[in-house]
Amino acid sequence: MENIVRHNLKIAGEGTASGGFYDKIAVSGKADINGDFDCVDFKISGACDVNGNLKSKAGKISGEVKIKGNLESEEFKISGNSNIQGDVAVKRIKVQGGTNIGGNISSEEVNLFGEMKVEGNCNAEVFLSRGAFTIGGLLNAGELNIVLYSKSKVTEIGGEKITIKKGITSKIKKIIKSIFPPSDLFDVKLYAESIEGDDIYLEDTKAKVVRGNNVTIGEGCEIELVEYKNSFEQLGNCKVLENRKV
Repeated sequence: MENIVRHNLKIAGEGTASGGFYDKIAVSGKADINGDFDCVDFKISGACDVNGNLKSKAGKISGEVKIKGNLESEEFKISGNSNIQGDVAVKRIKVQGGTNIGGNISSEEVNLFGEMKVEGNCNAEVFLSRGAFTIGGLLNAGELNIVLYSKSKVTEIGGEKITIKKGITSKIKKIIKSIFPPSDLFDVKLYAESIEGDDIYLEDTKAKVVRGNNVTIGEGCEIELVEYKNSFEQLGNCKVLENRKV
């Protein structure tokens, strides 16, 4: 394997840099990076525009970052704001701030405490959410555990075990109310065209079709059609227009 010489890049004021191979990149000011670059550690507490693709082993954004290409990483944490115009392939990602993704996202684990918007699909082994999300395509994961604190929207959901619950009014809501629009804090519901999985438990969900082996529809749900193989149960104040065993 060819040895690659990596240097550190640190920008505290304003600066520009060319793409290439780096060890540590740290920006506490304002930086423009032109071209694709590959680094071991990527930390932004200021503002950074990446005019290309970013590949890193670990990354942390507590400022603002715009990536005009794709993002590839093992561990990535966003507590500030990011705009990624391409696809995201991250082994584990944690979002405590806000992120917009123009393409698709694939990850072993997505841990969401803020707001995430994805134009395409989201594929993960585990999808955990305590915030809000908008996904233009399919949200697919082996395990989905979603607690709603604001309005969320997705076209389709597919998975093995799907749990969607309404979050209780607590300190968490006080923290996130500065992130989400006021109207979304009152409309605490998940909207989907279809939800399909093995074991499904839903609260405060509005969907046209829900399909599963074992399906429980709970408080605050509005479902047009439920199709189930083994068991079906309705709990609390919810509406299911039609249900049928298949």
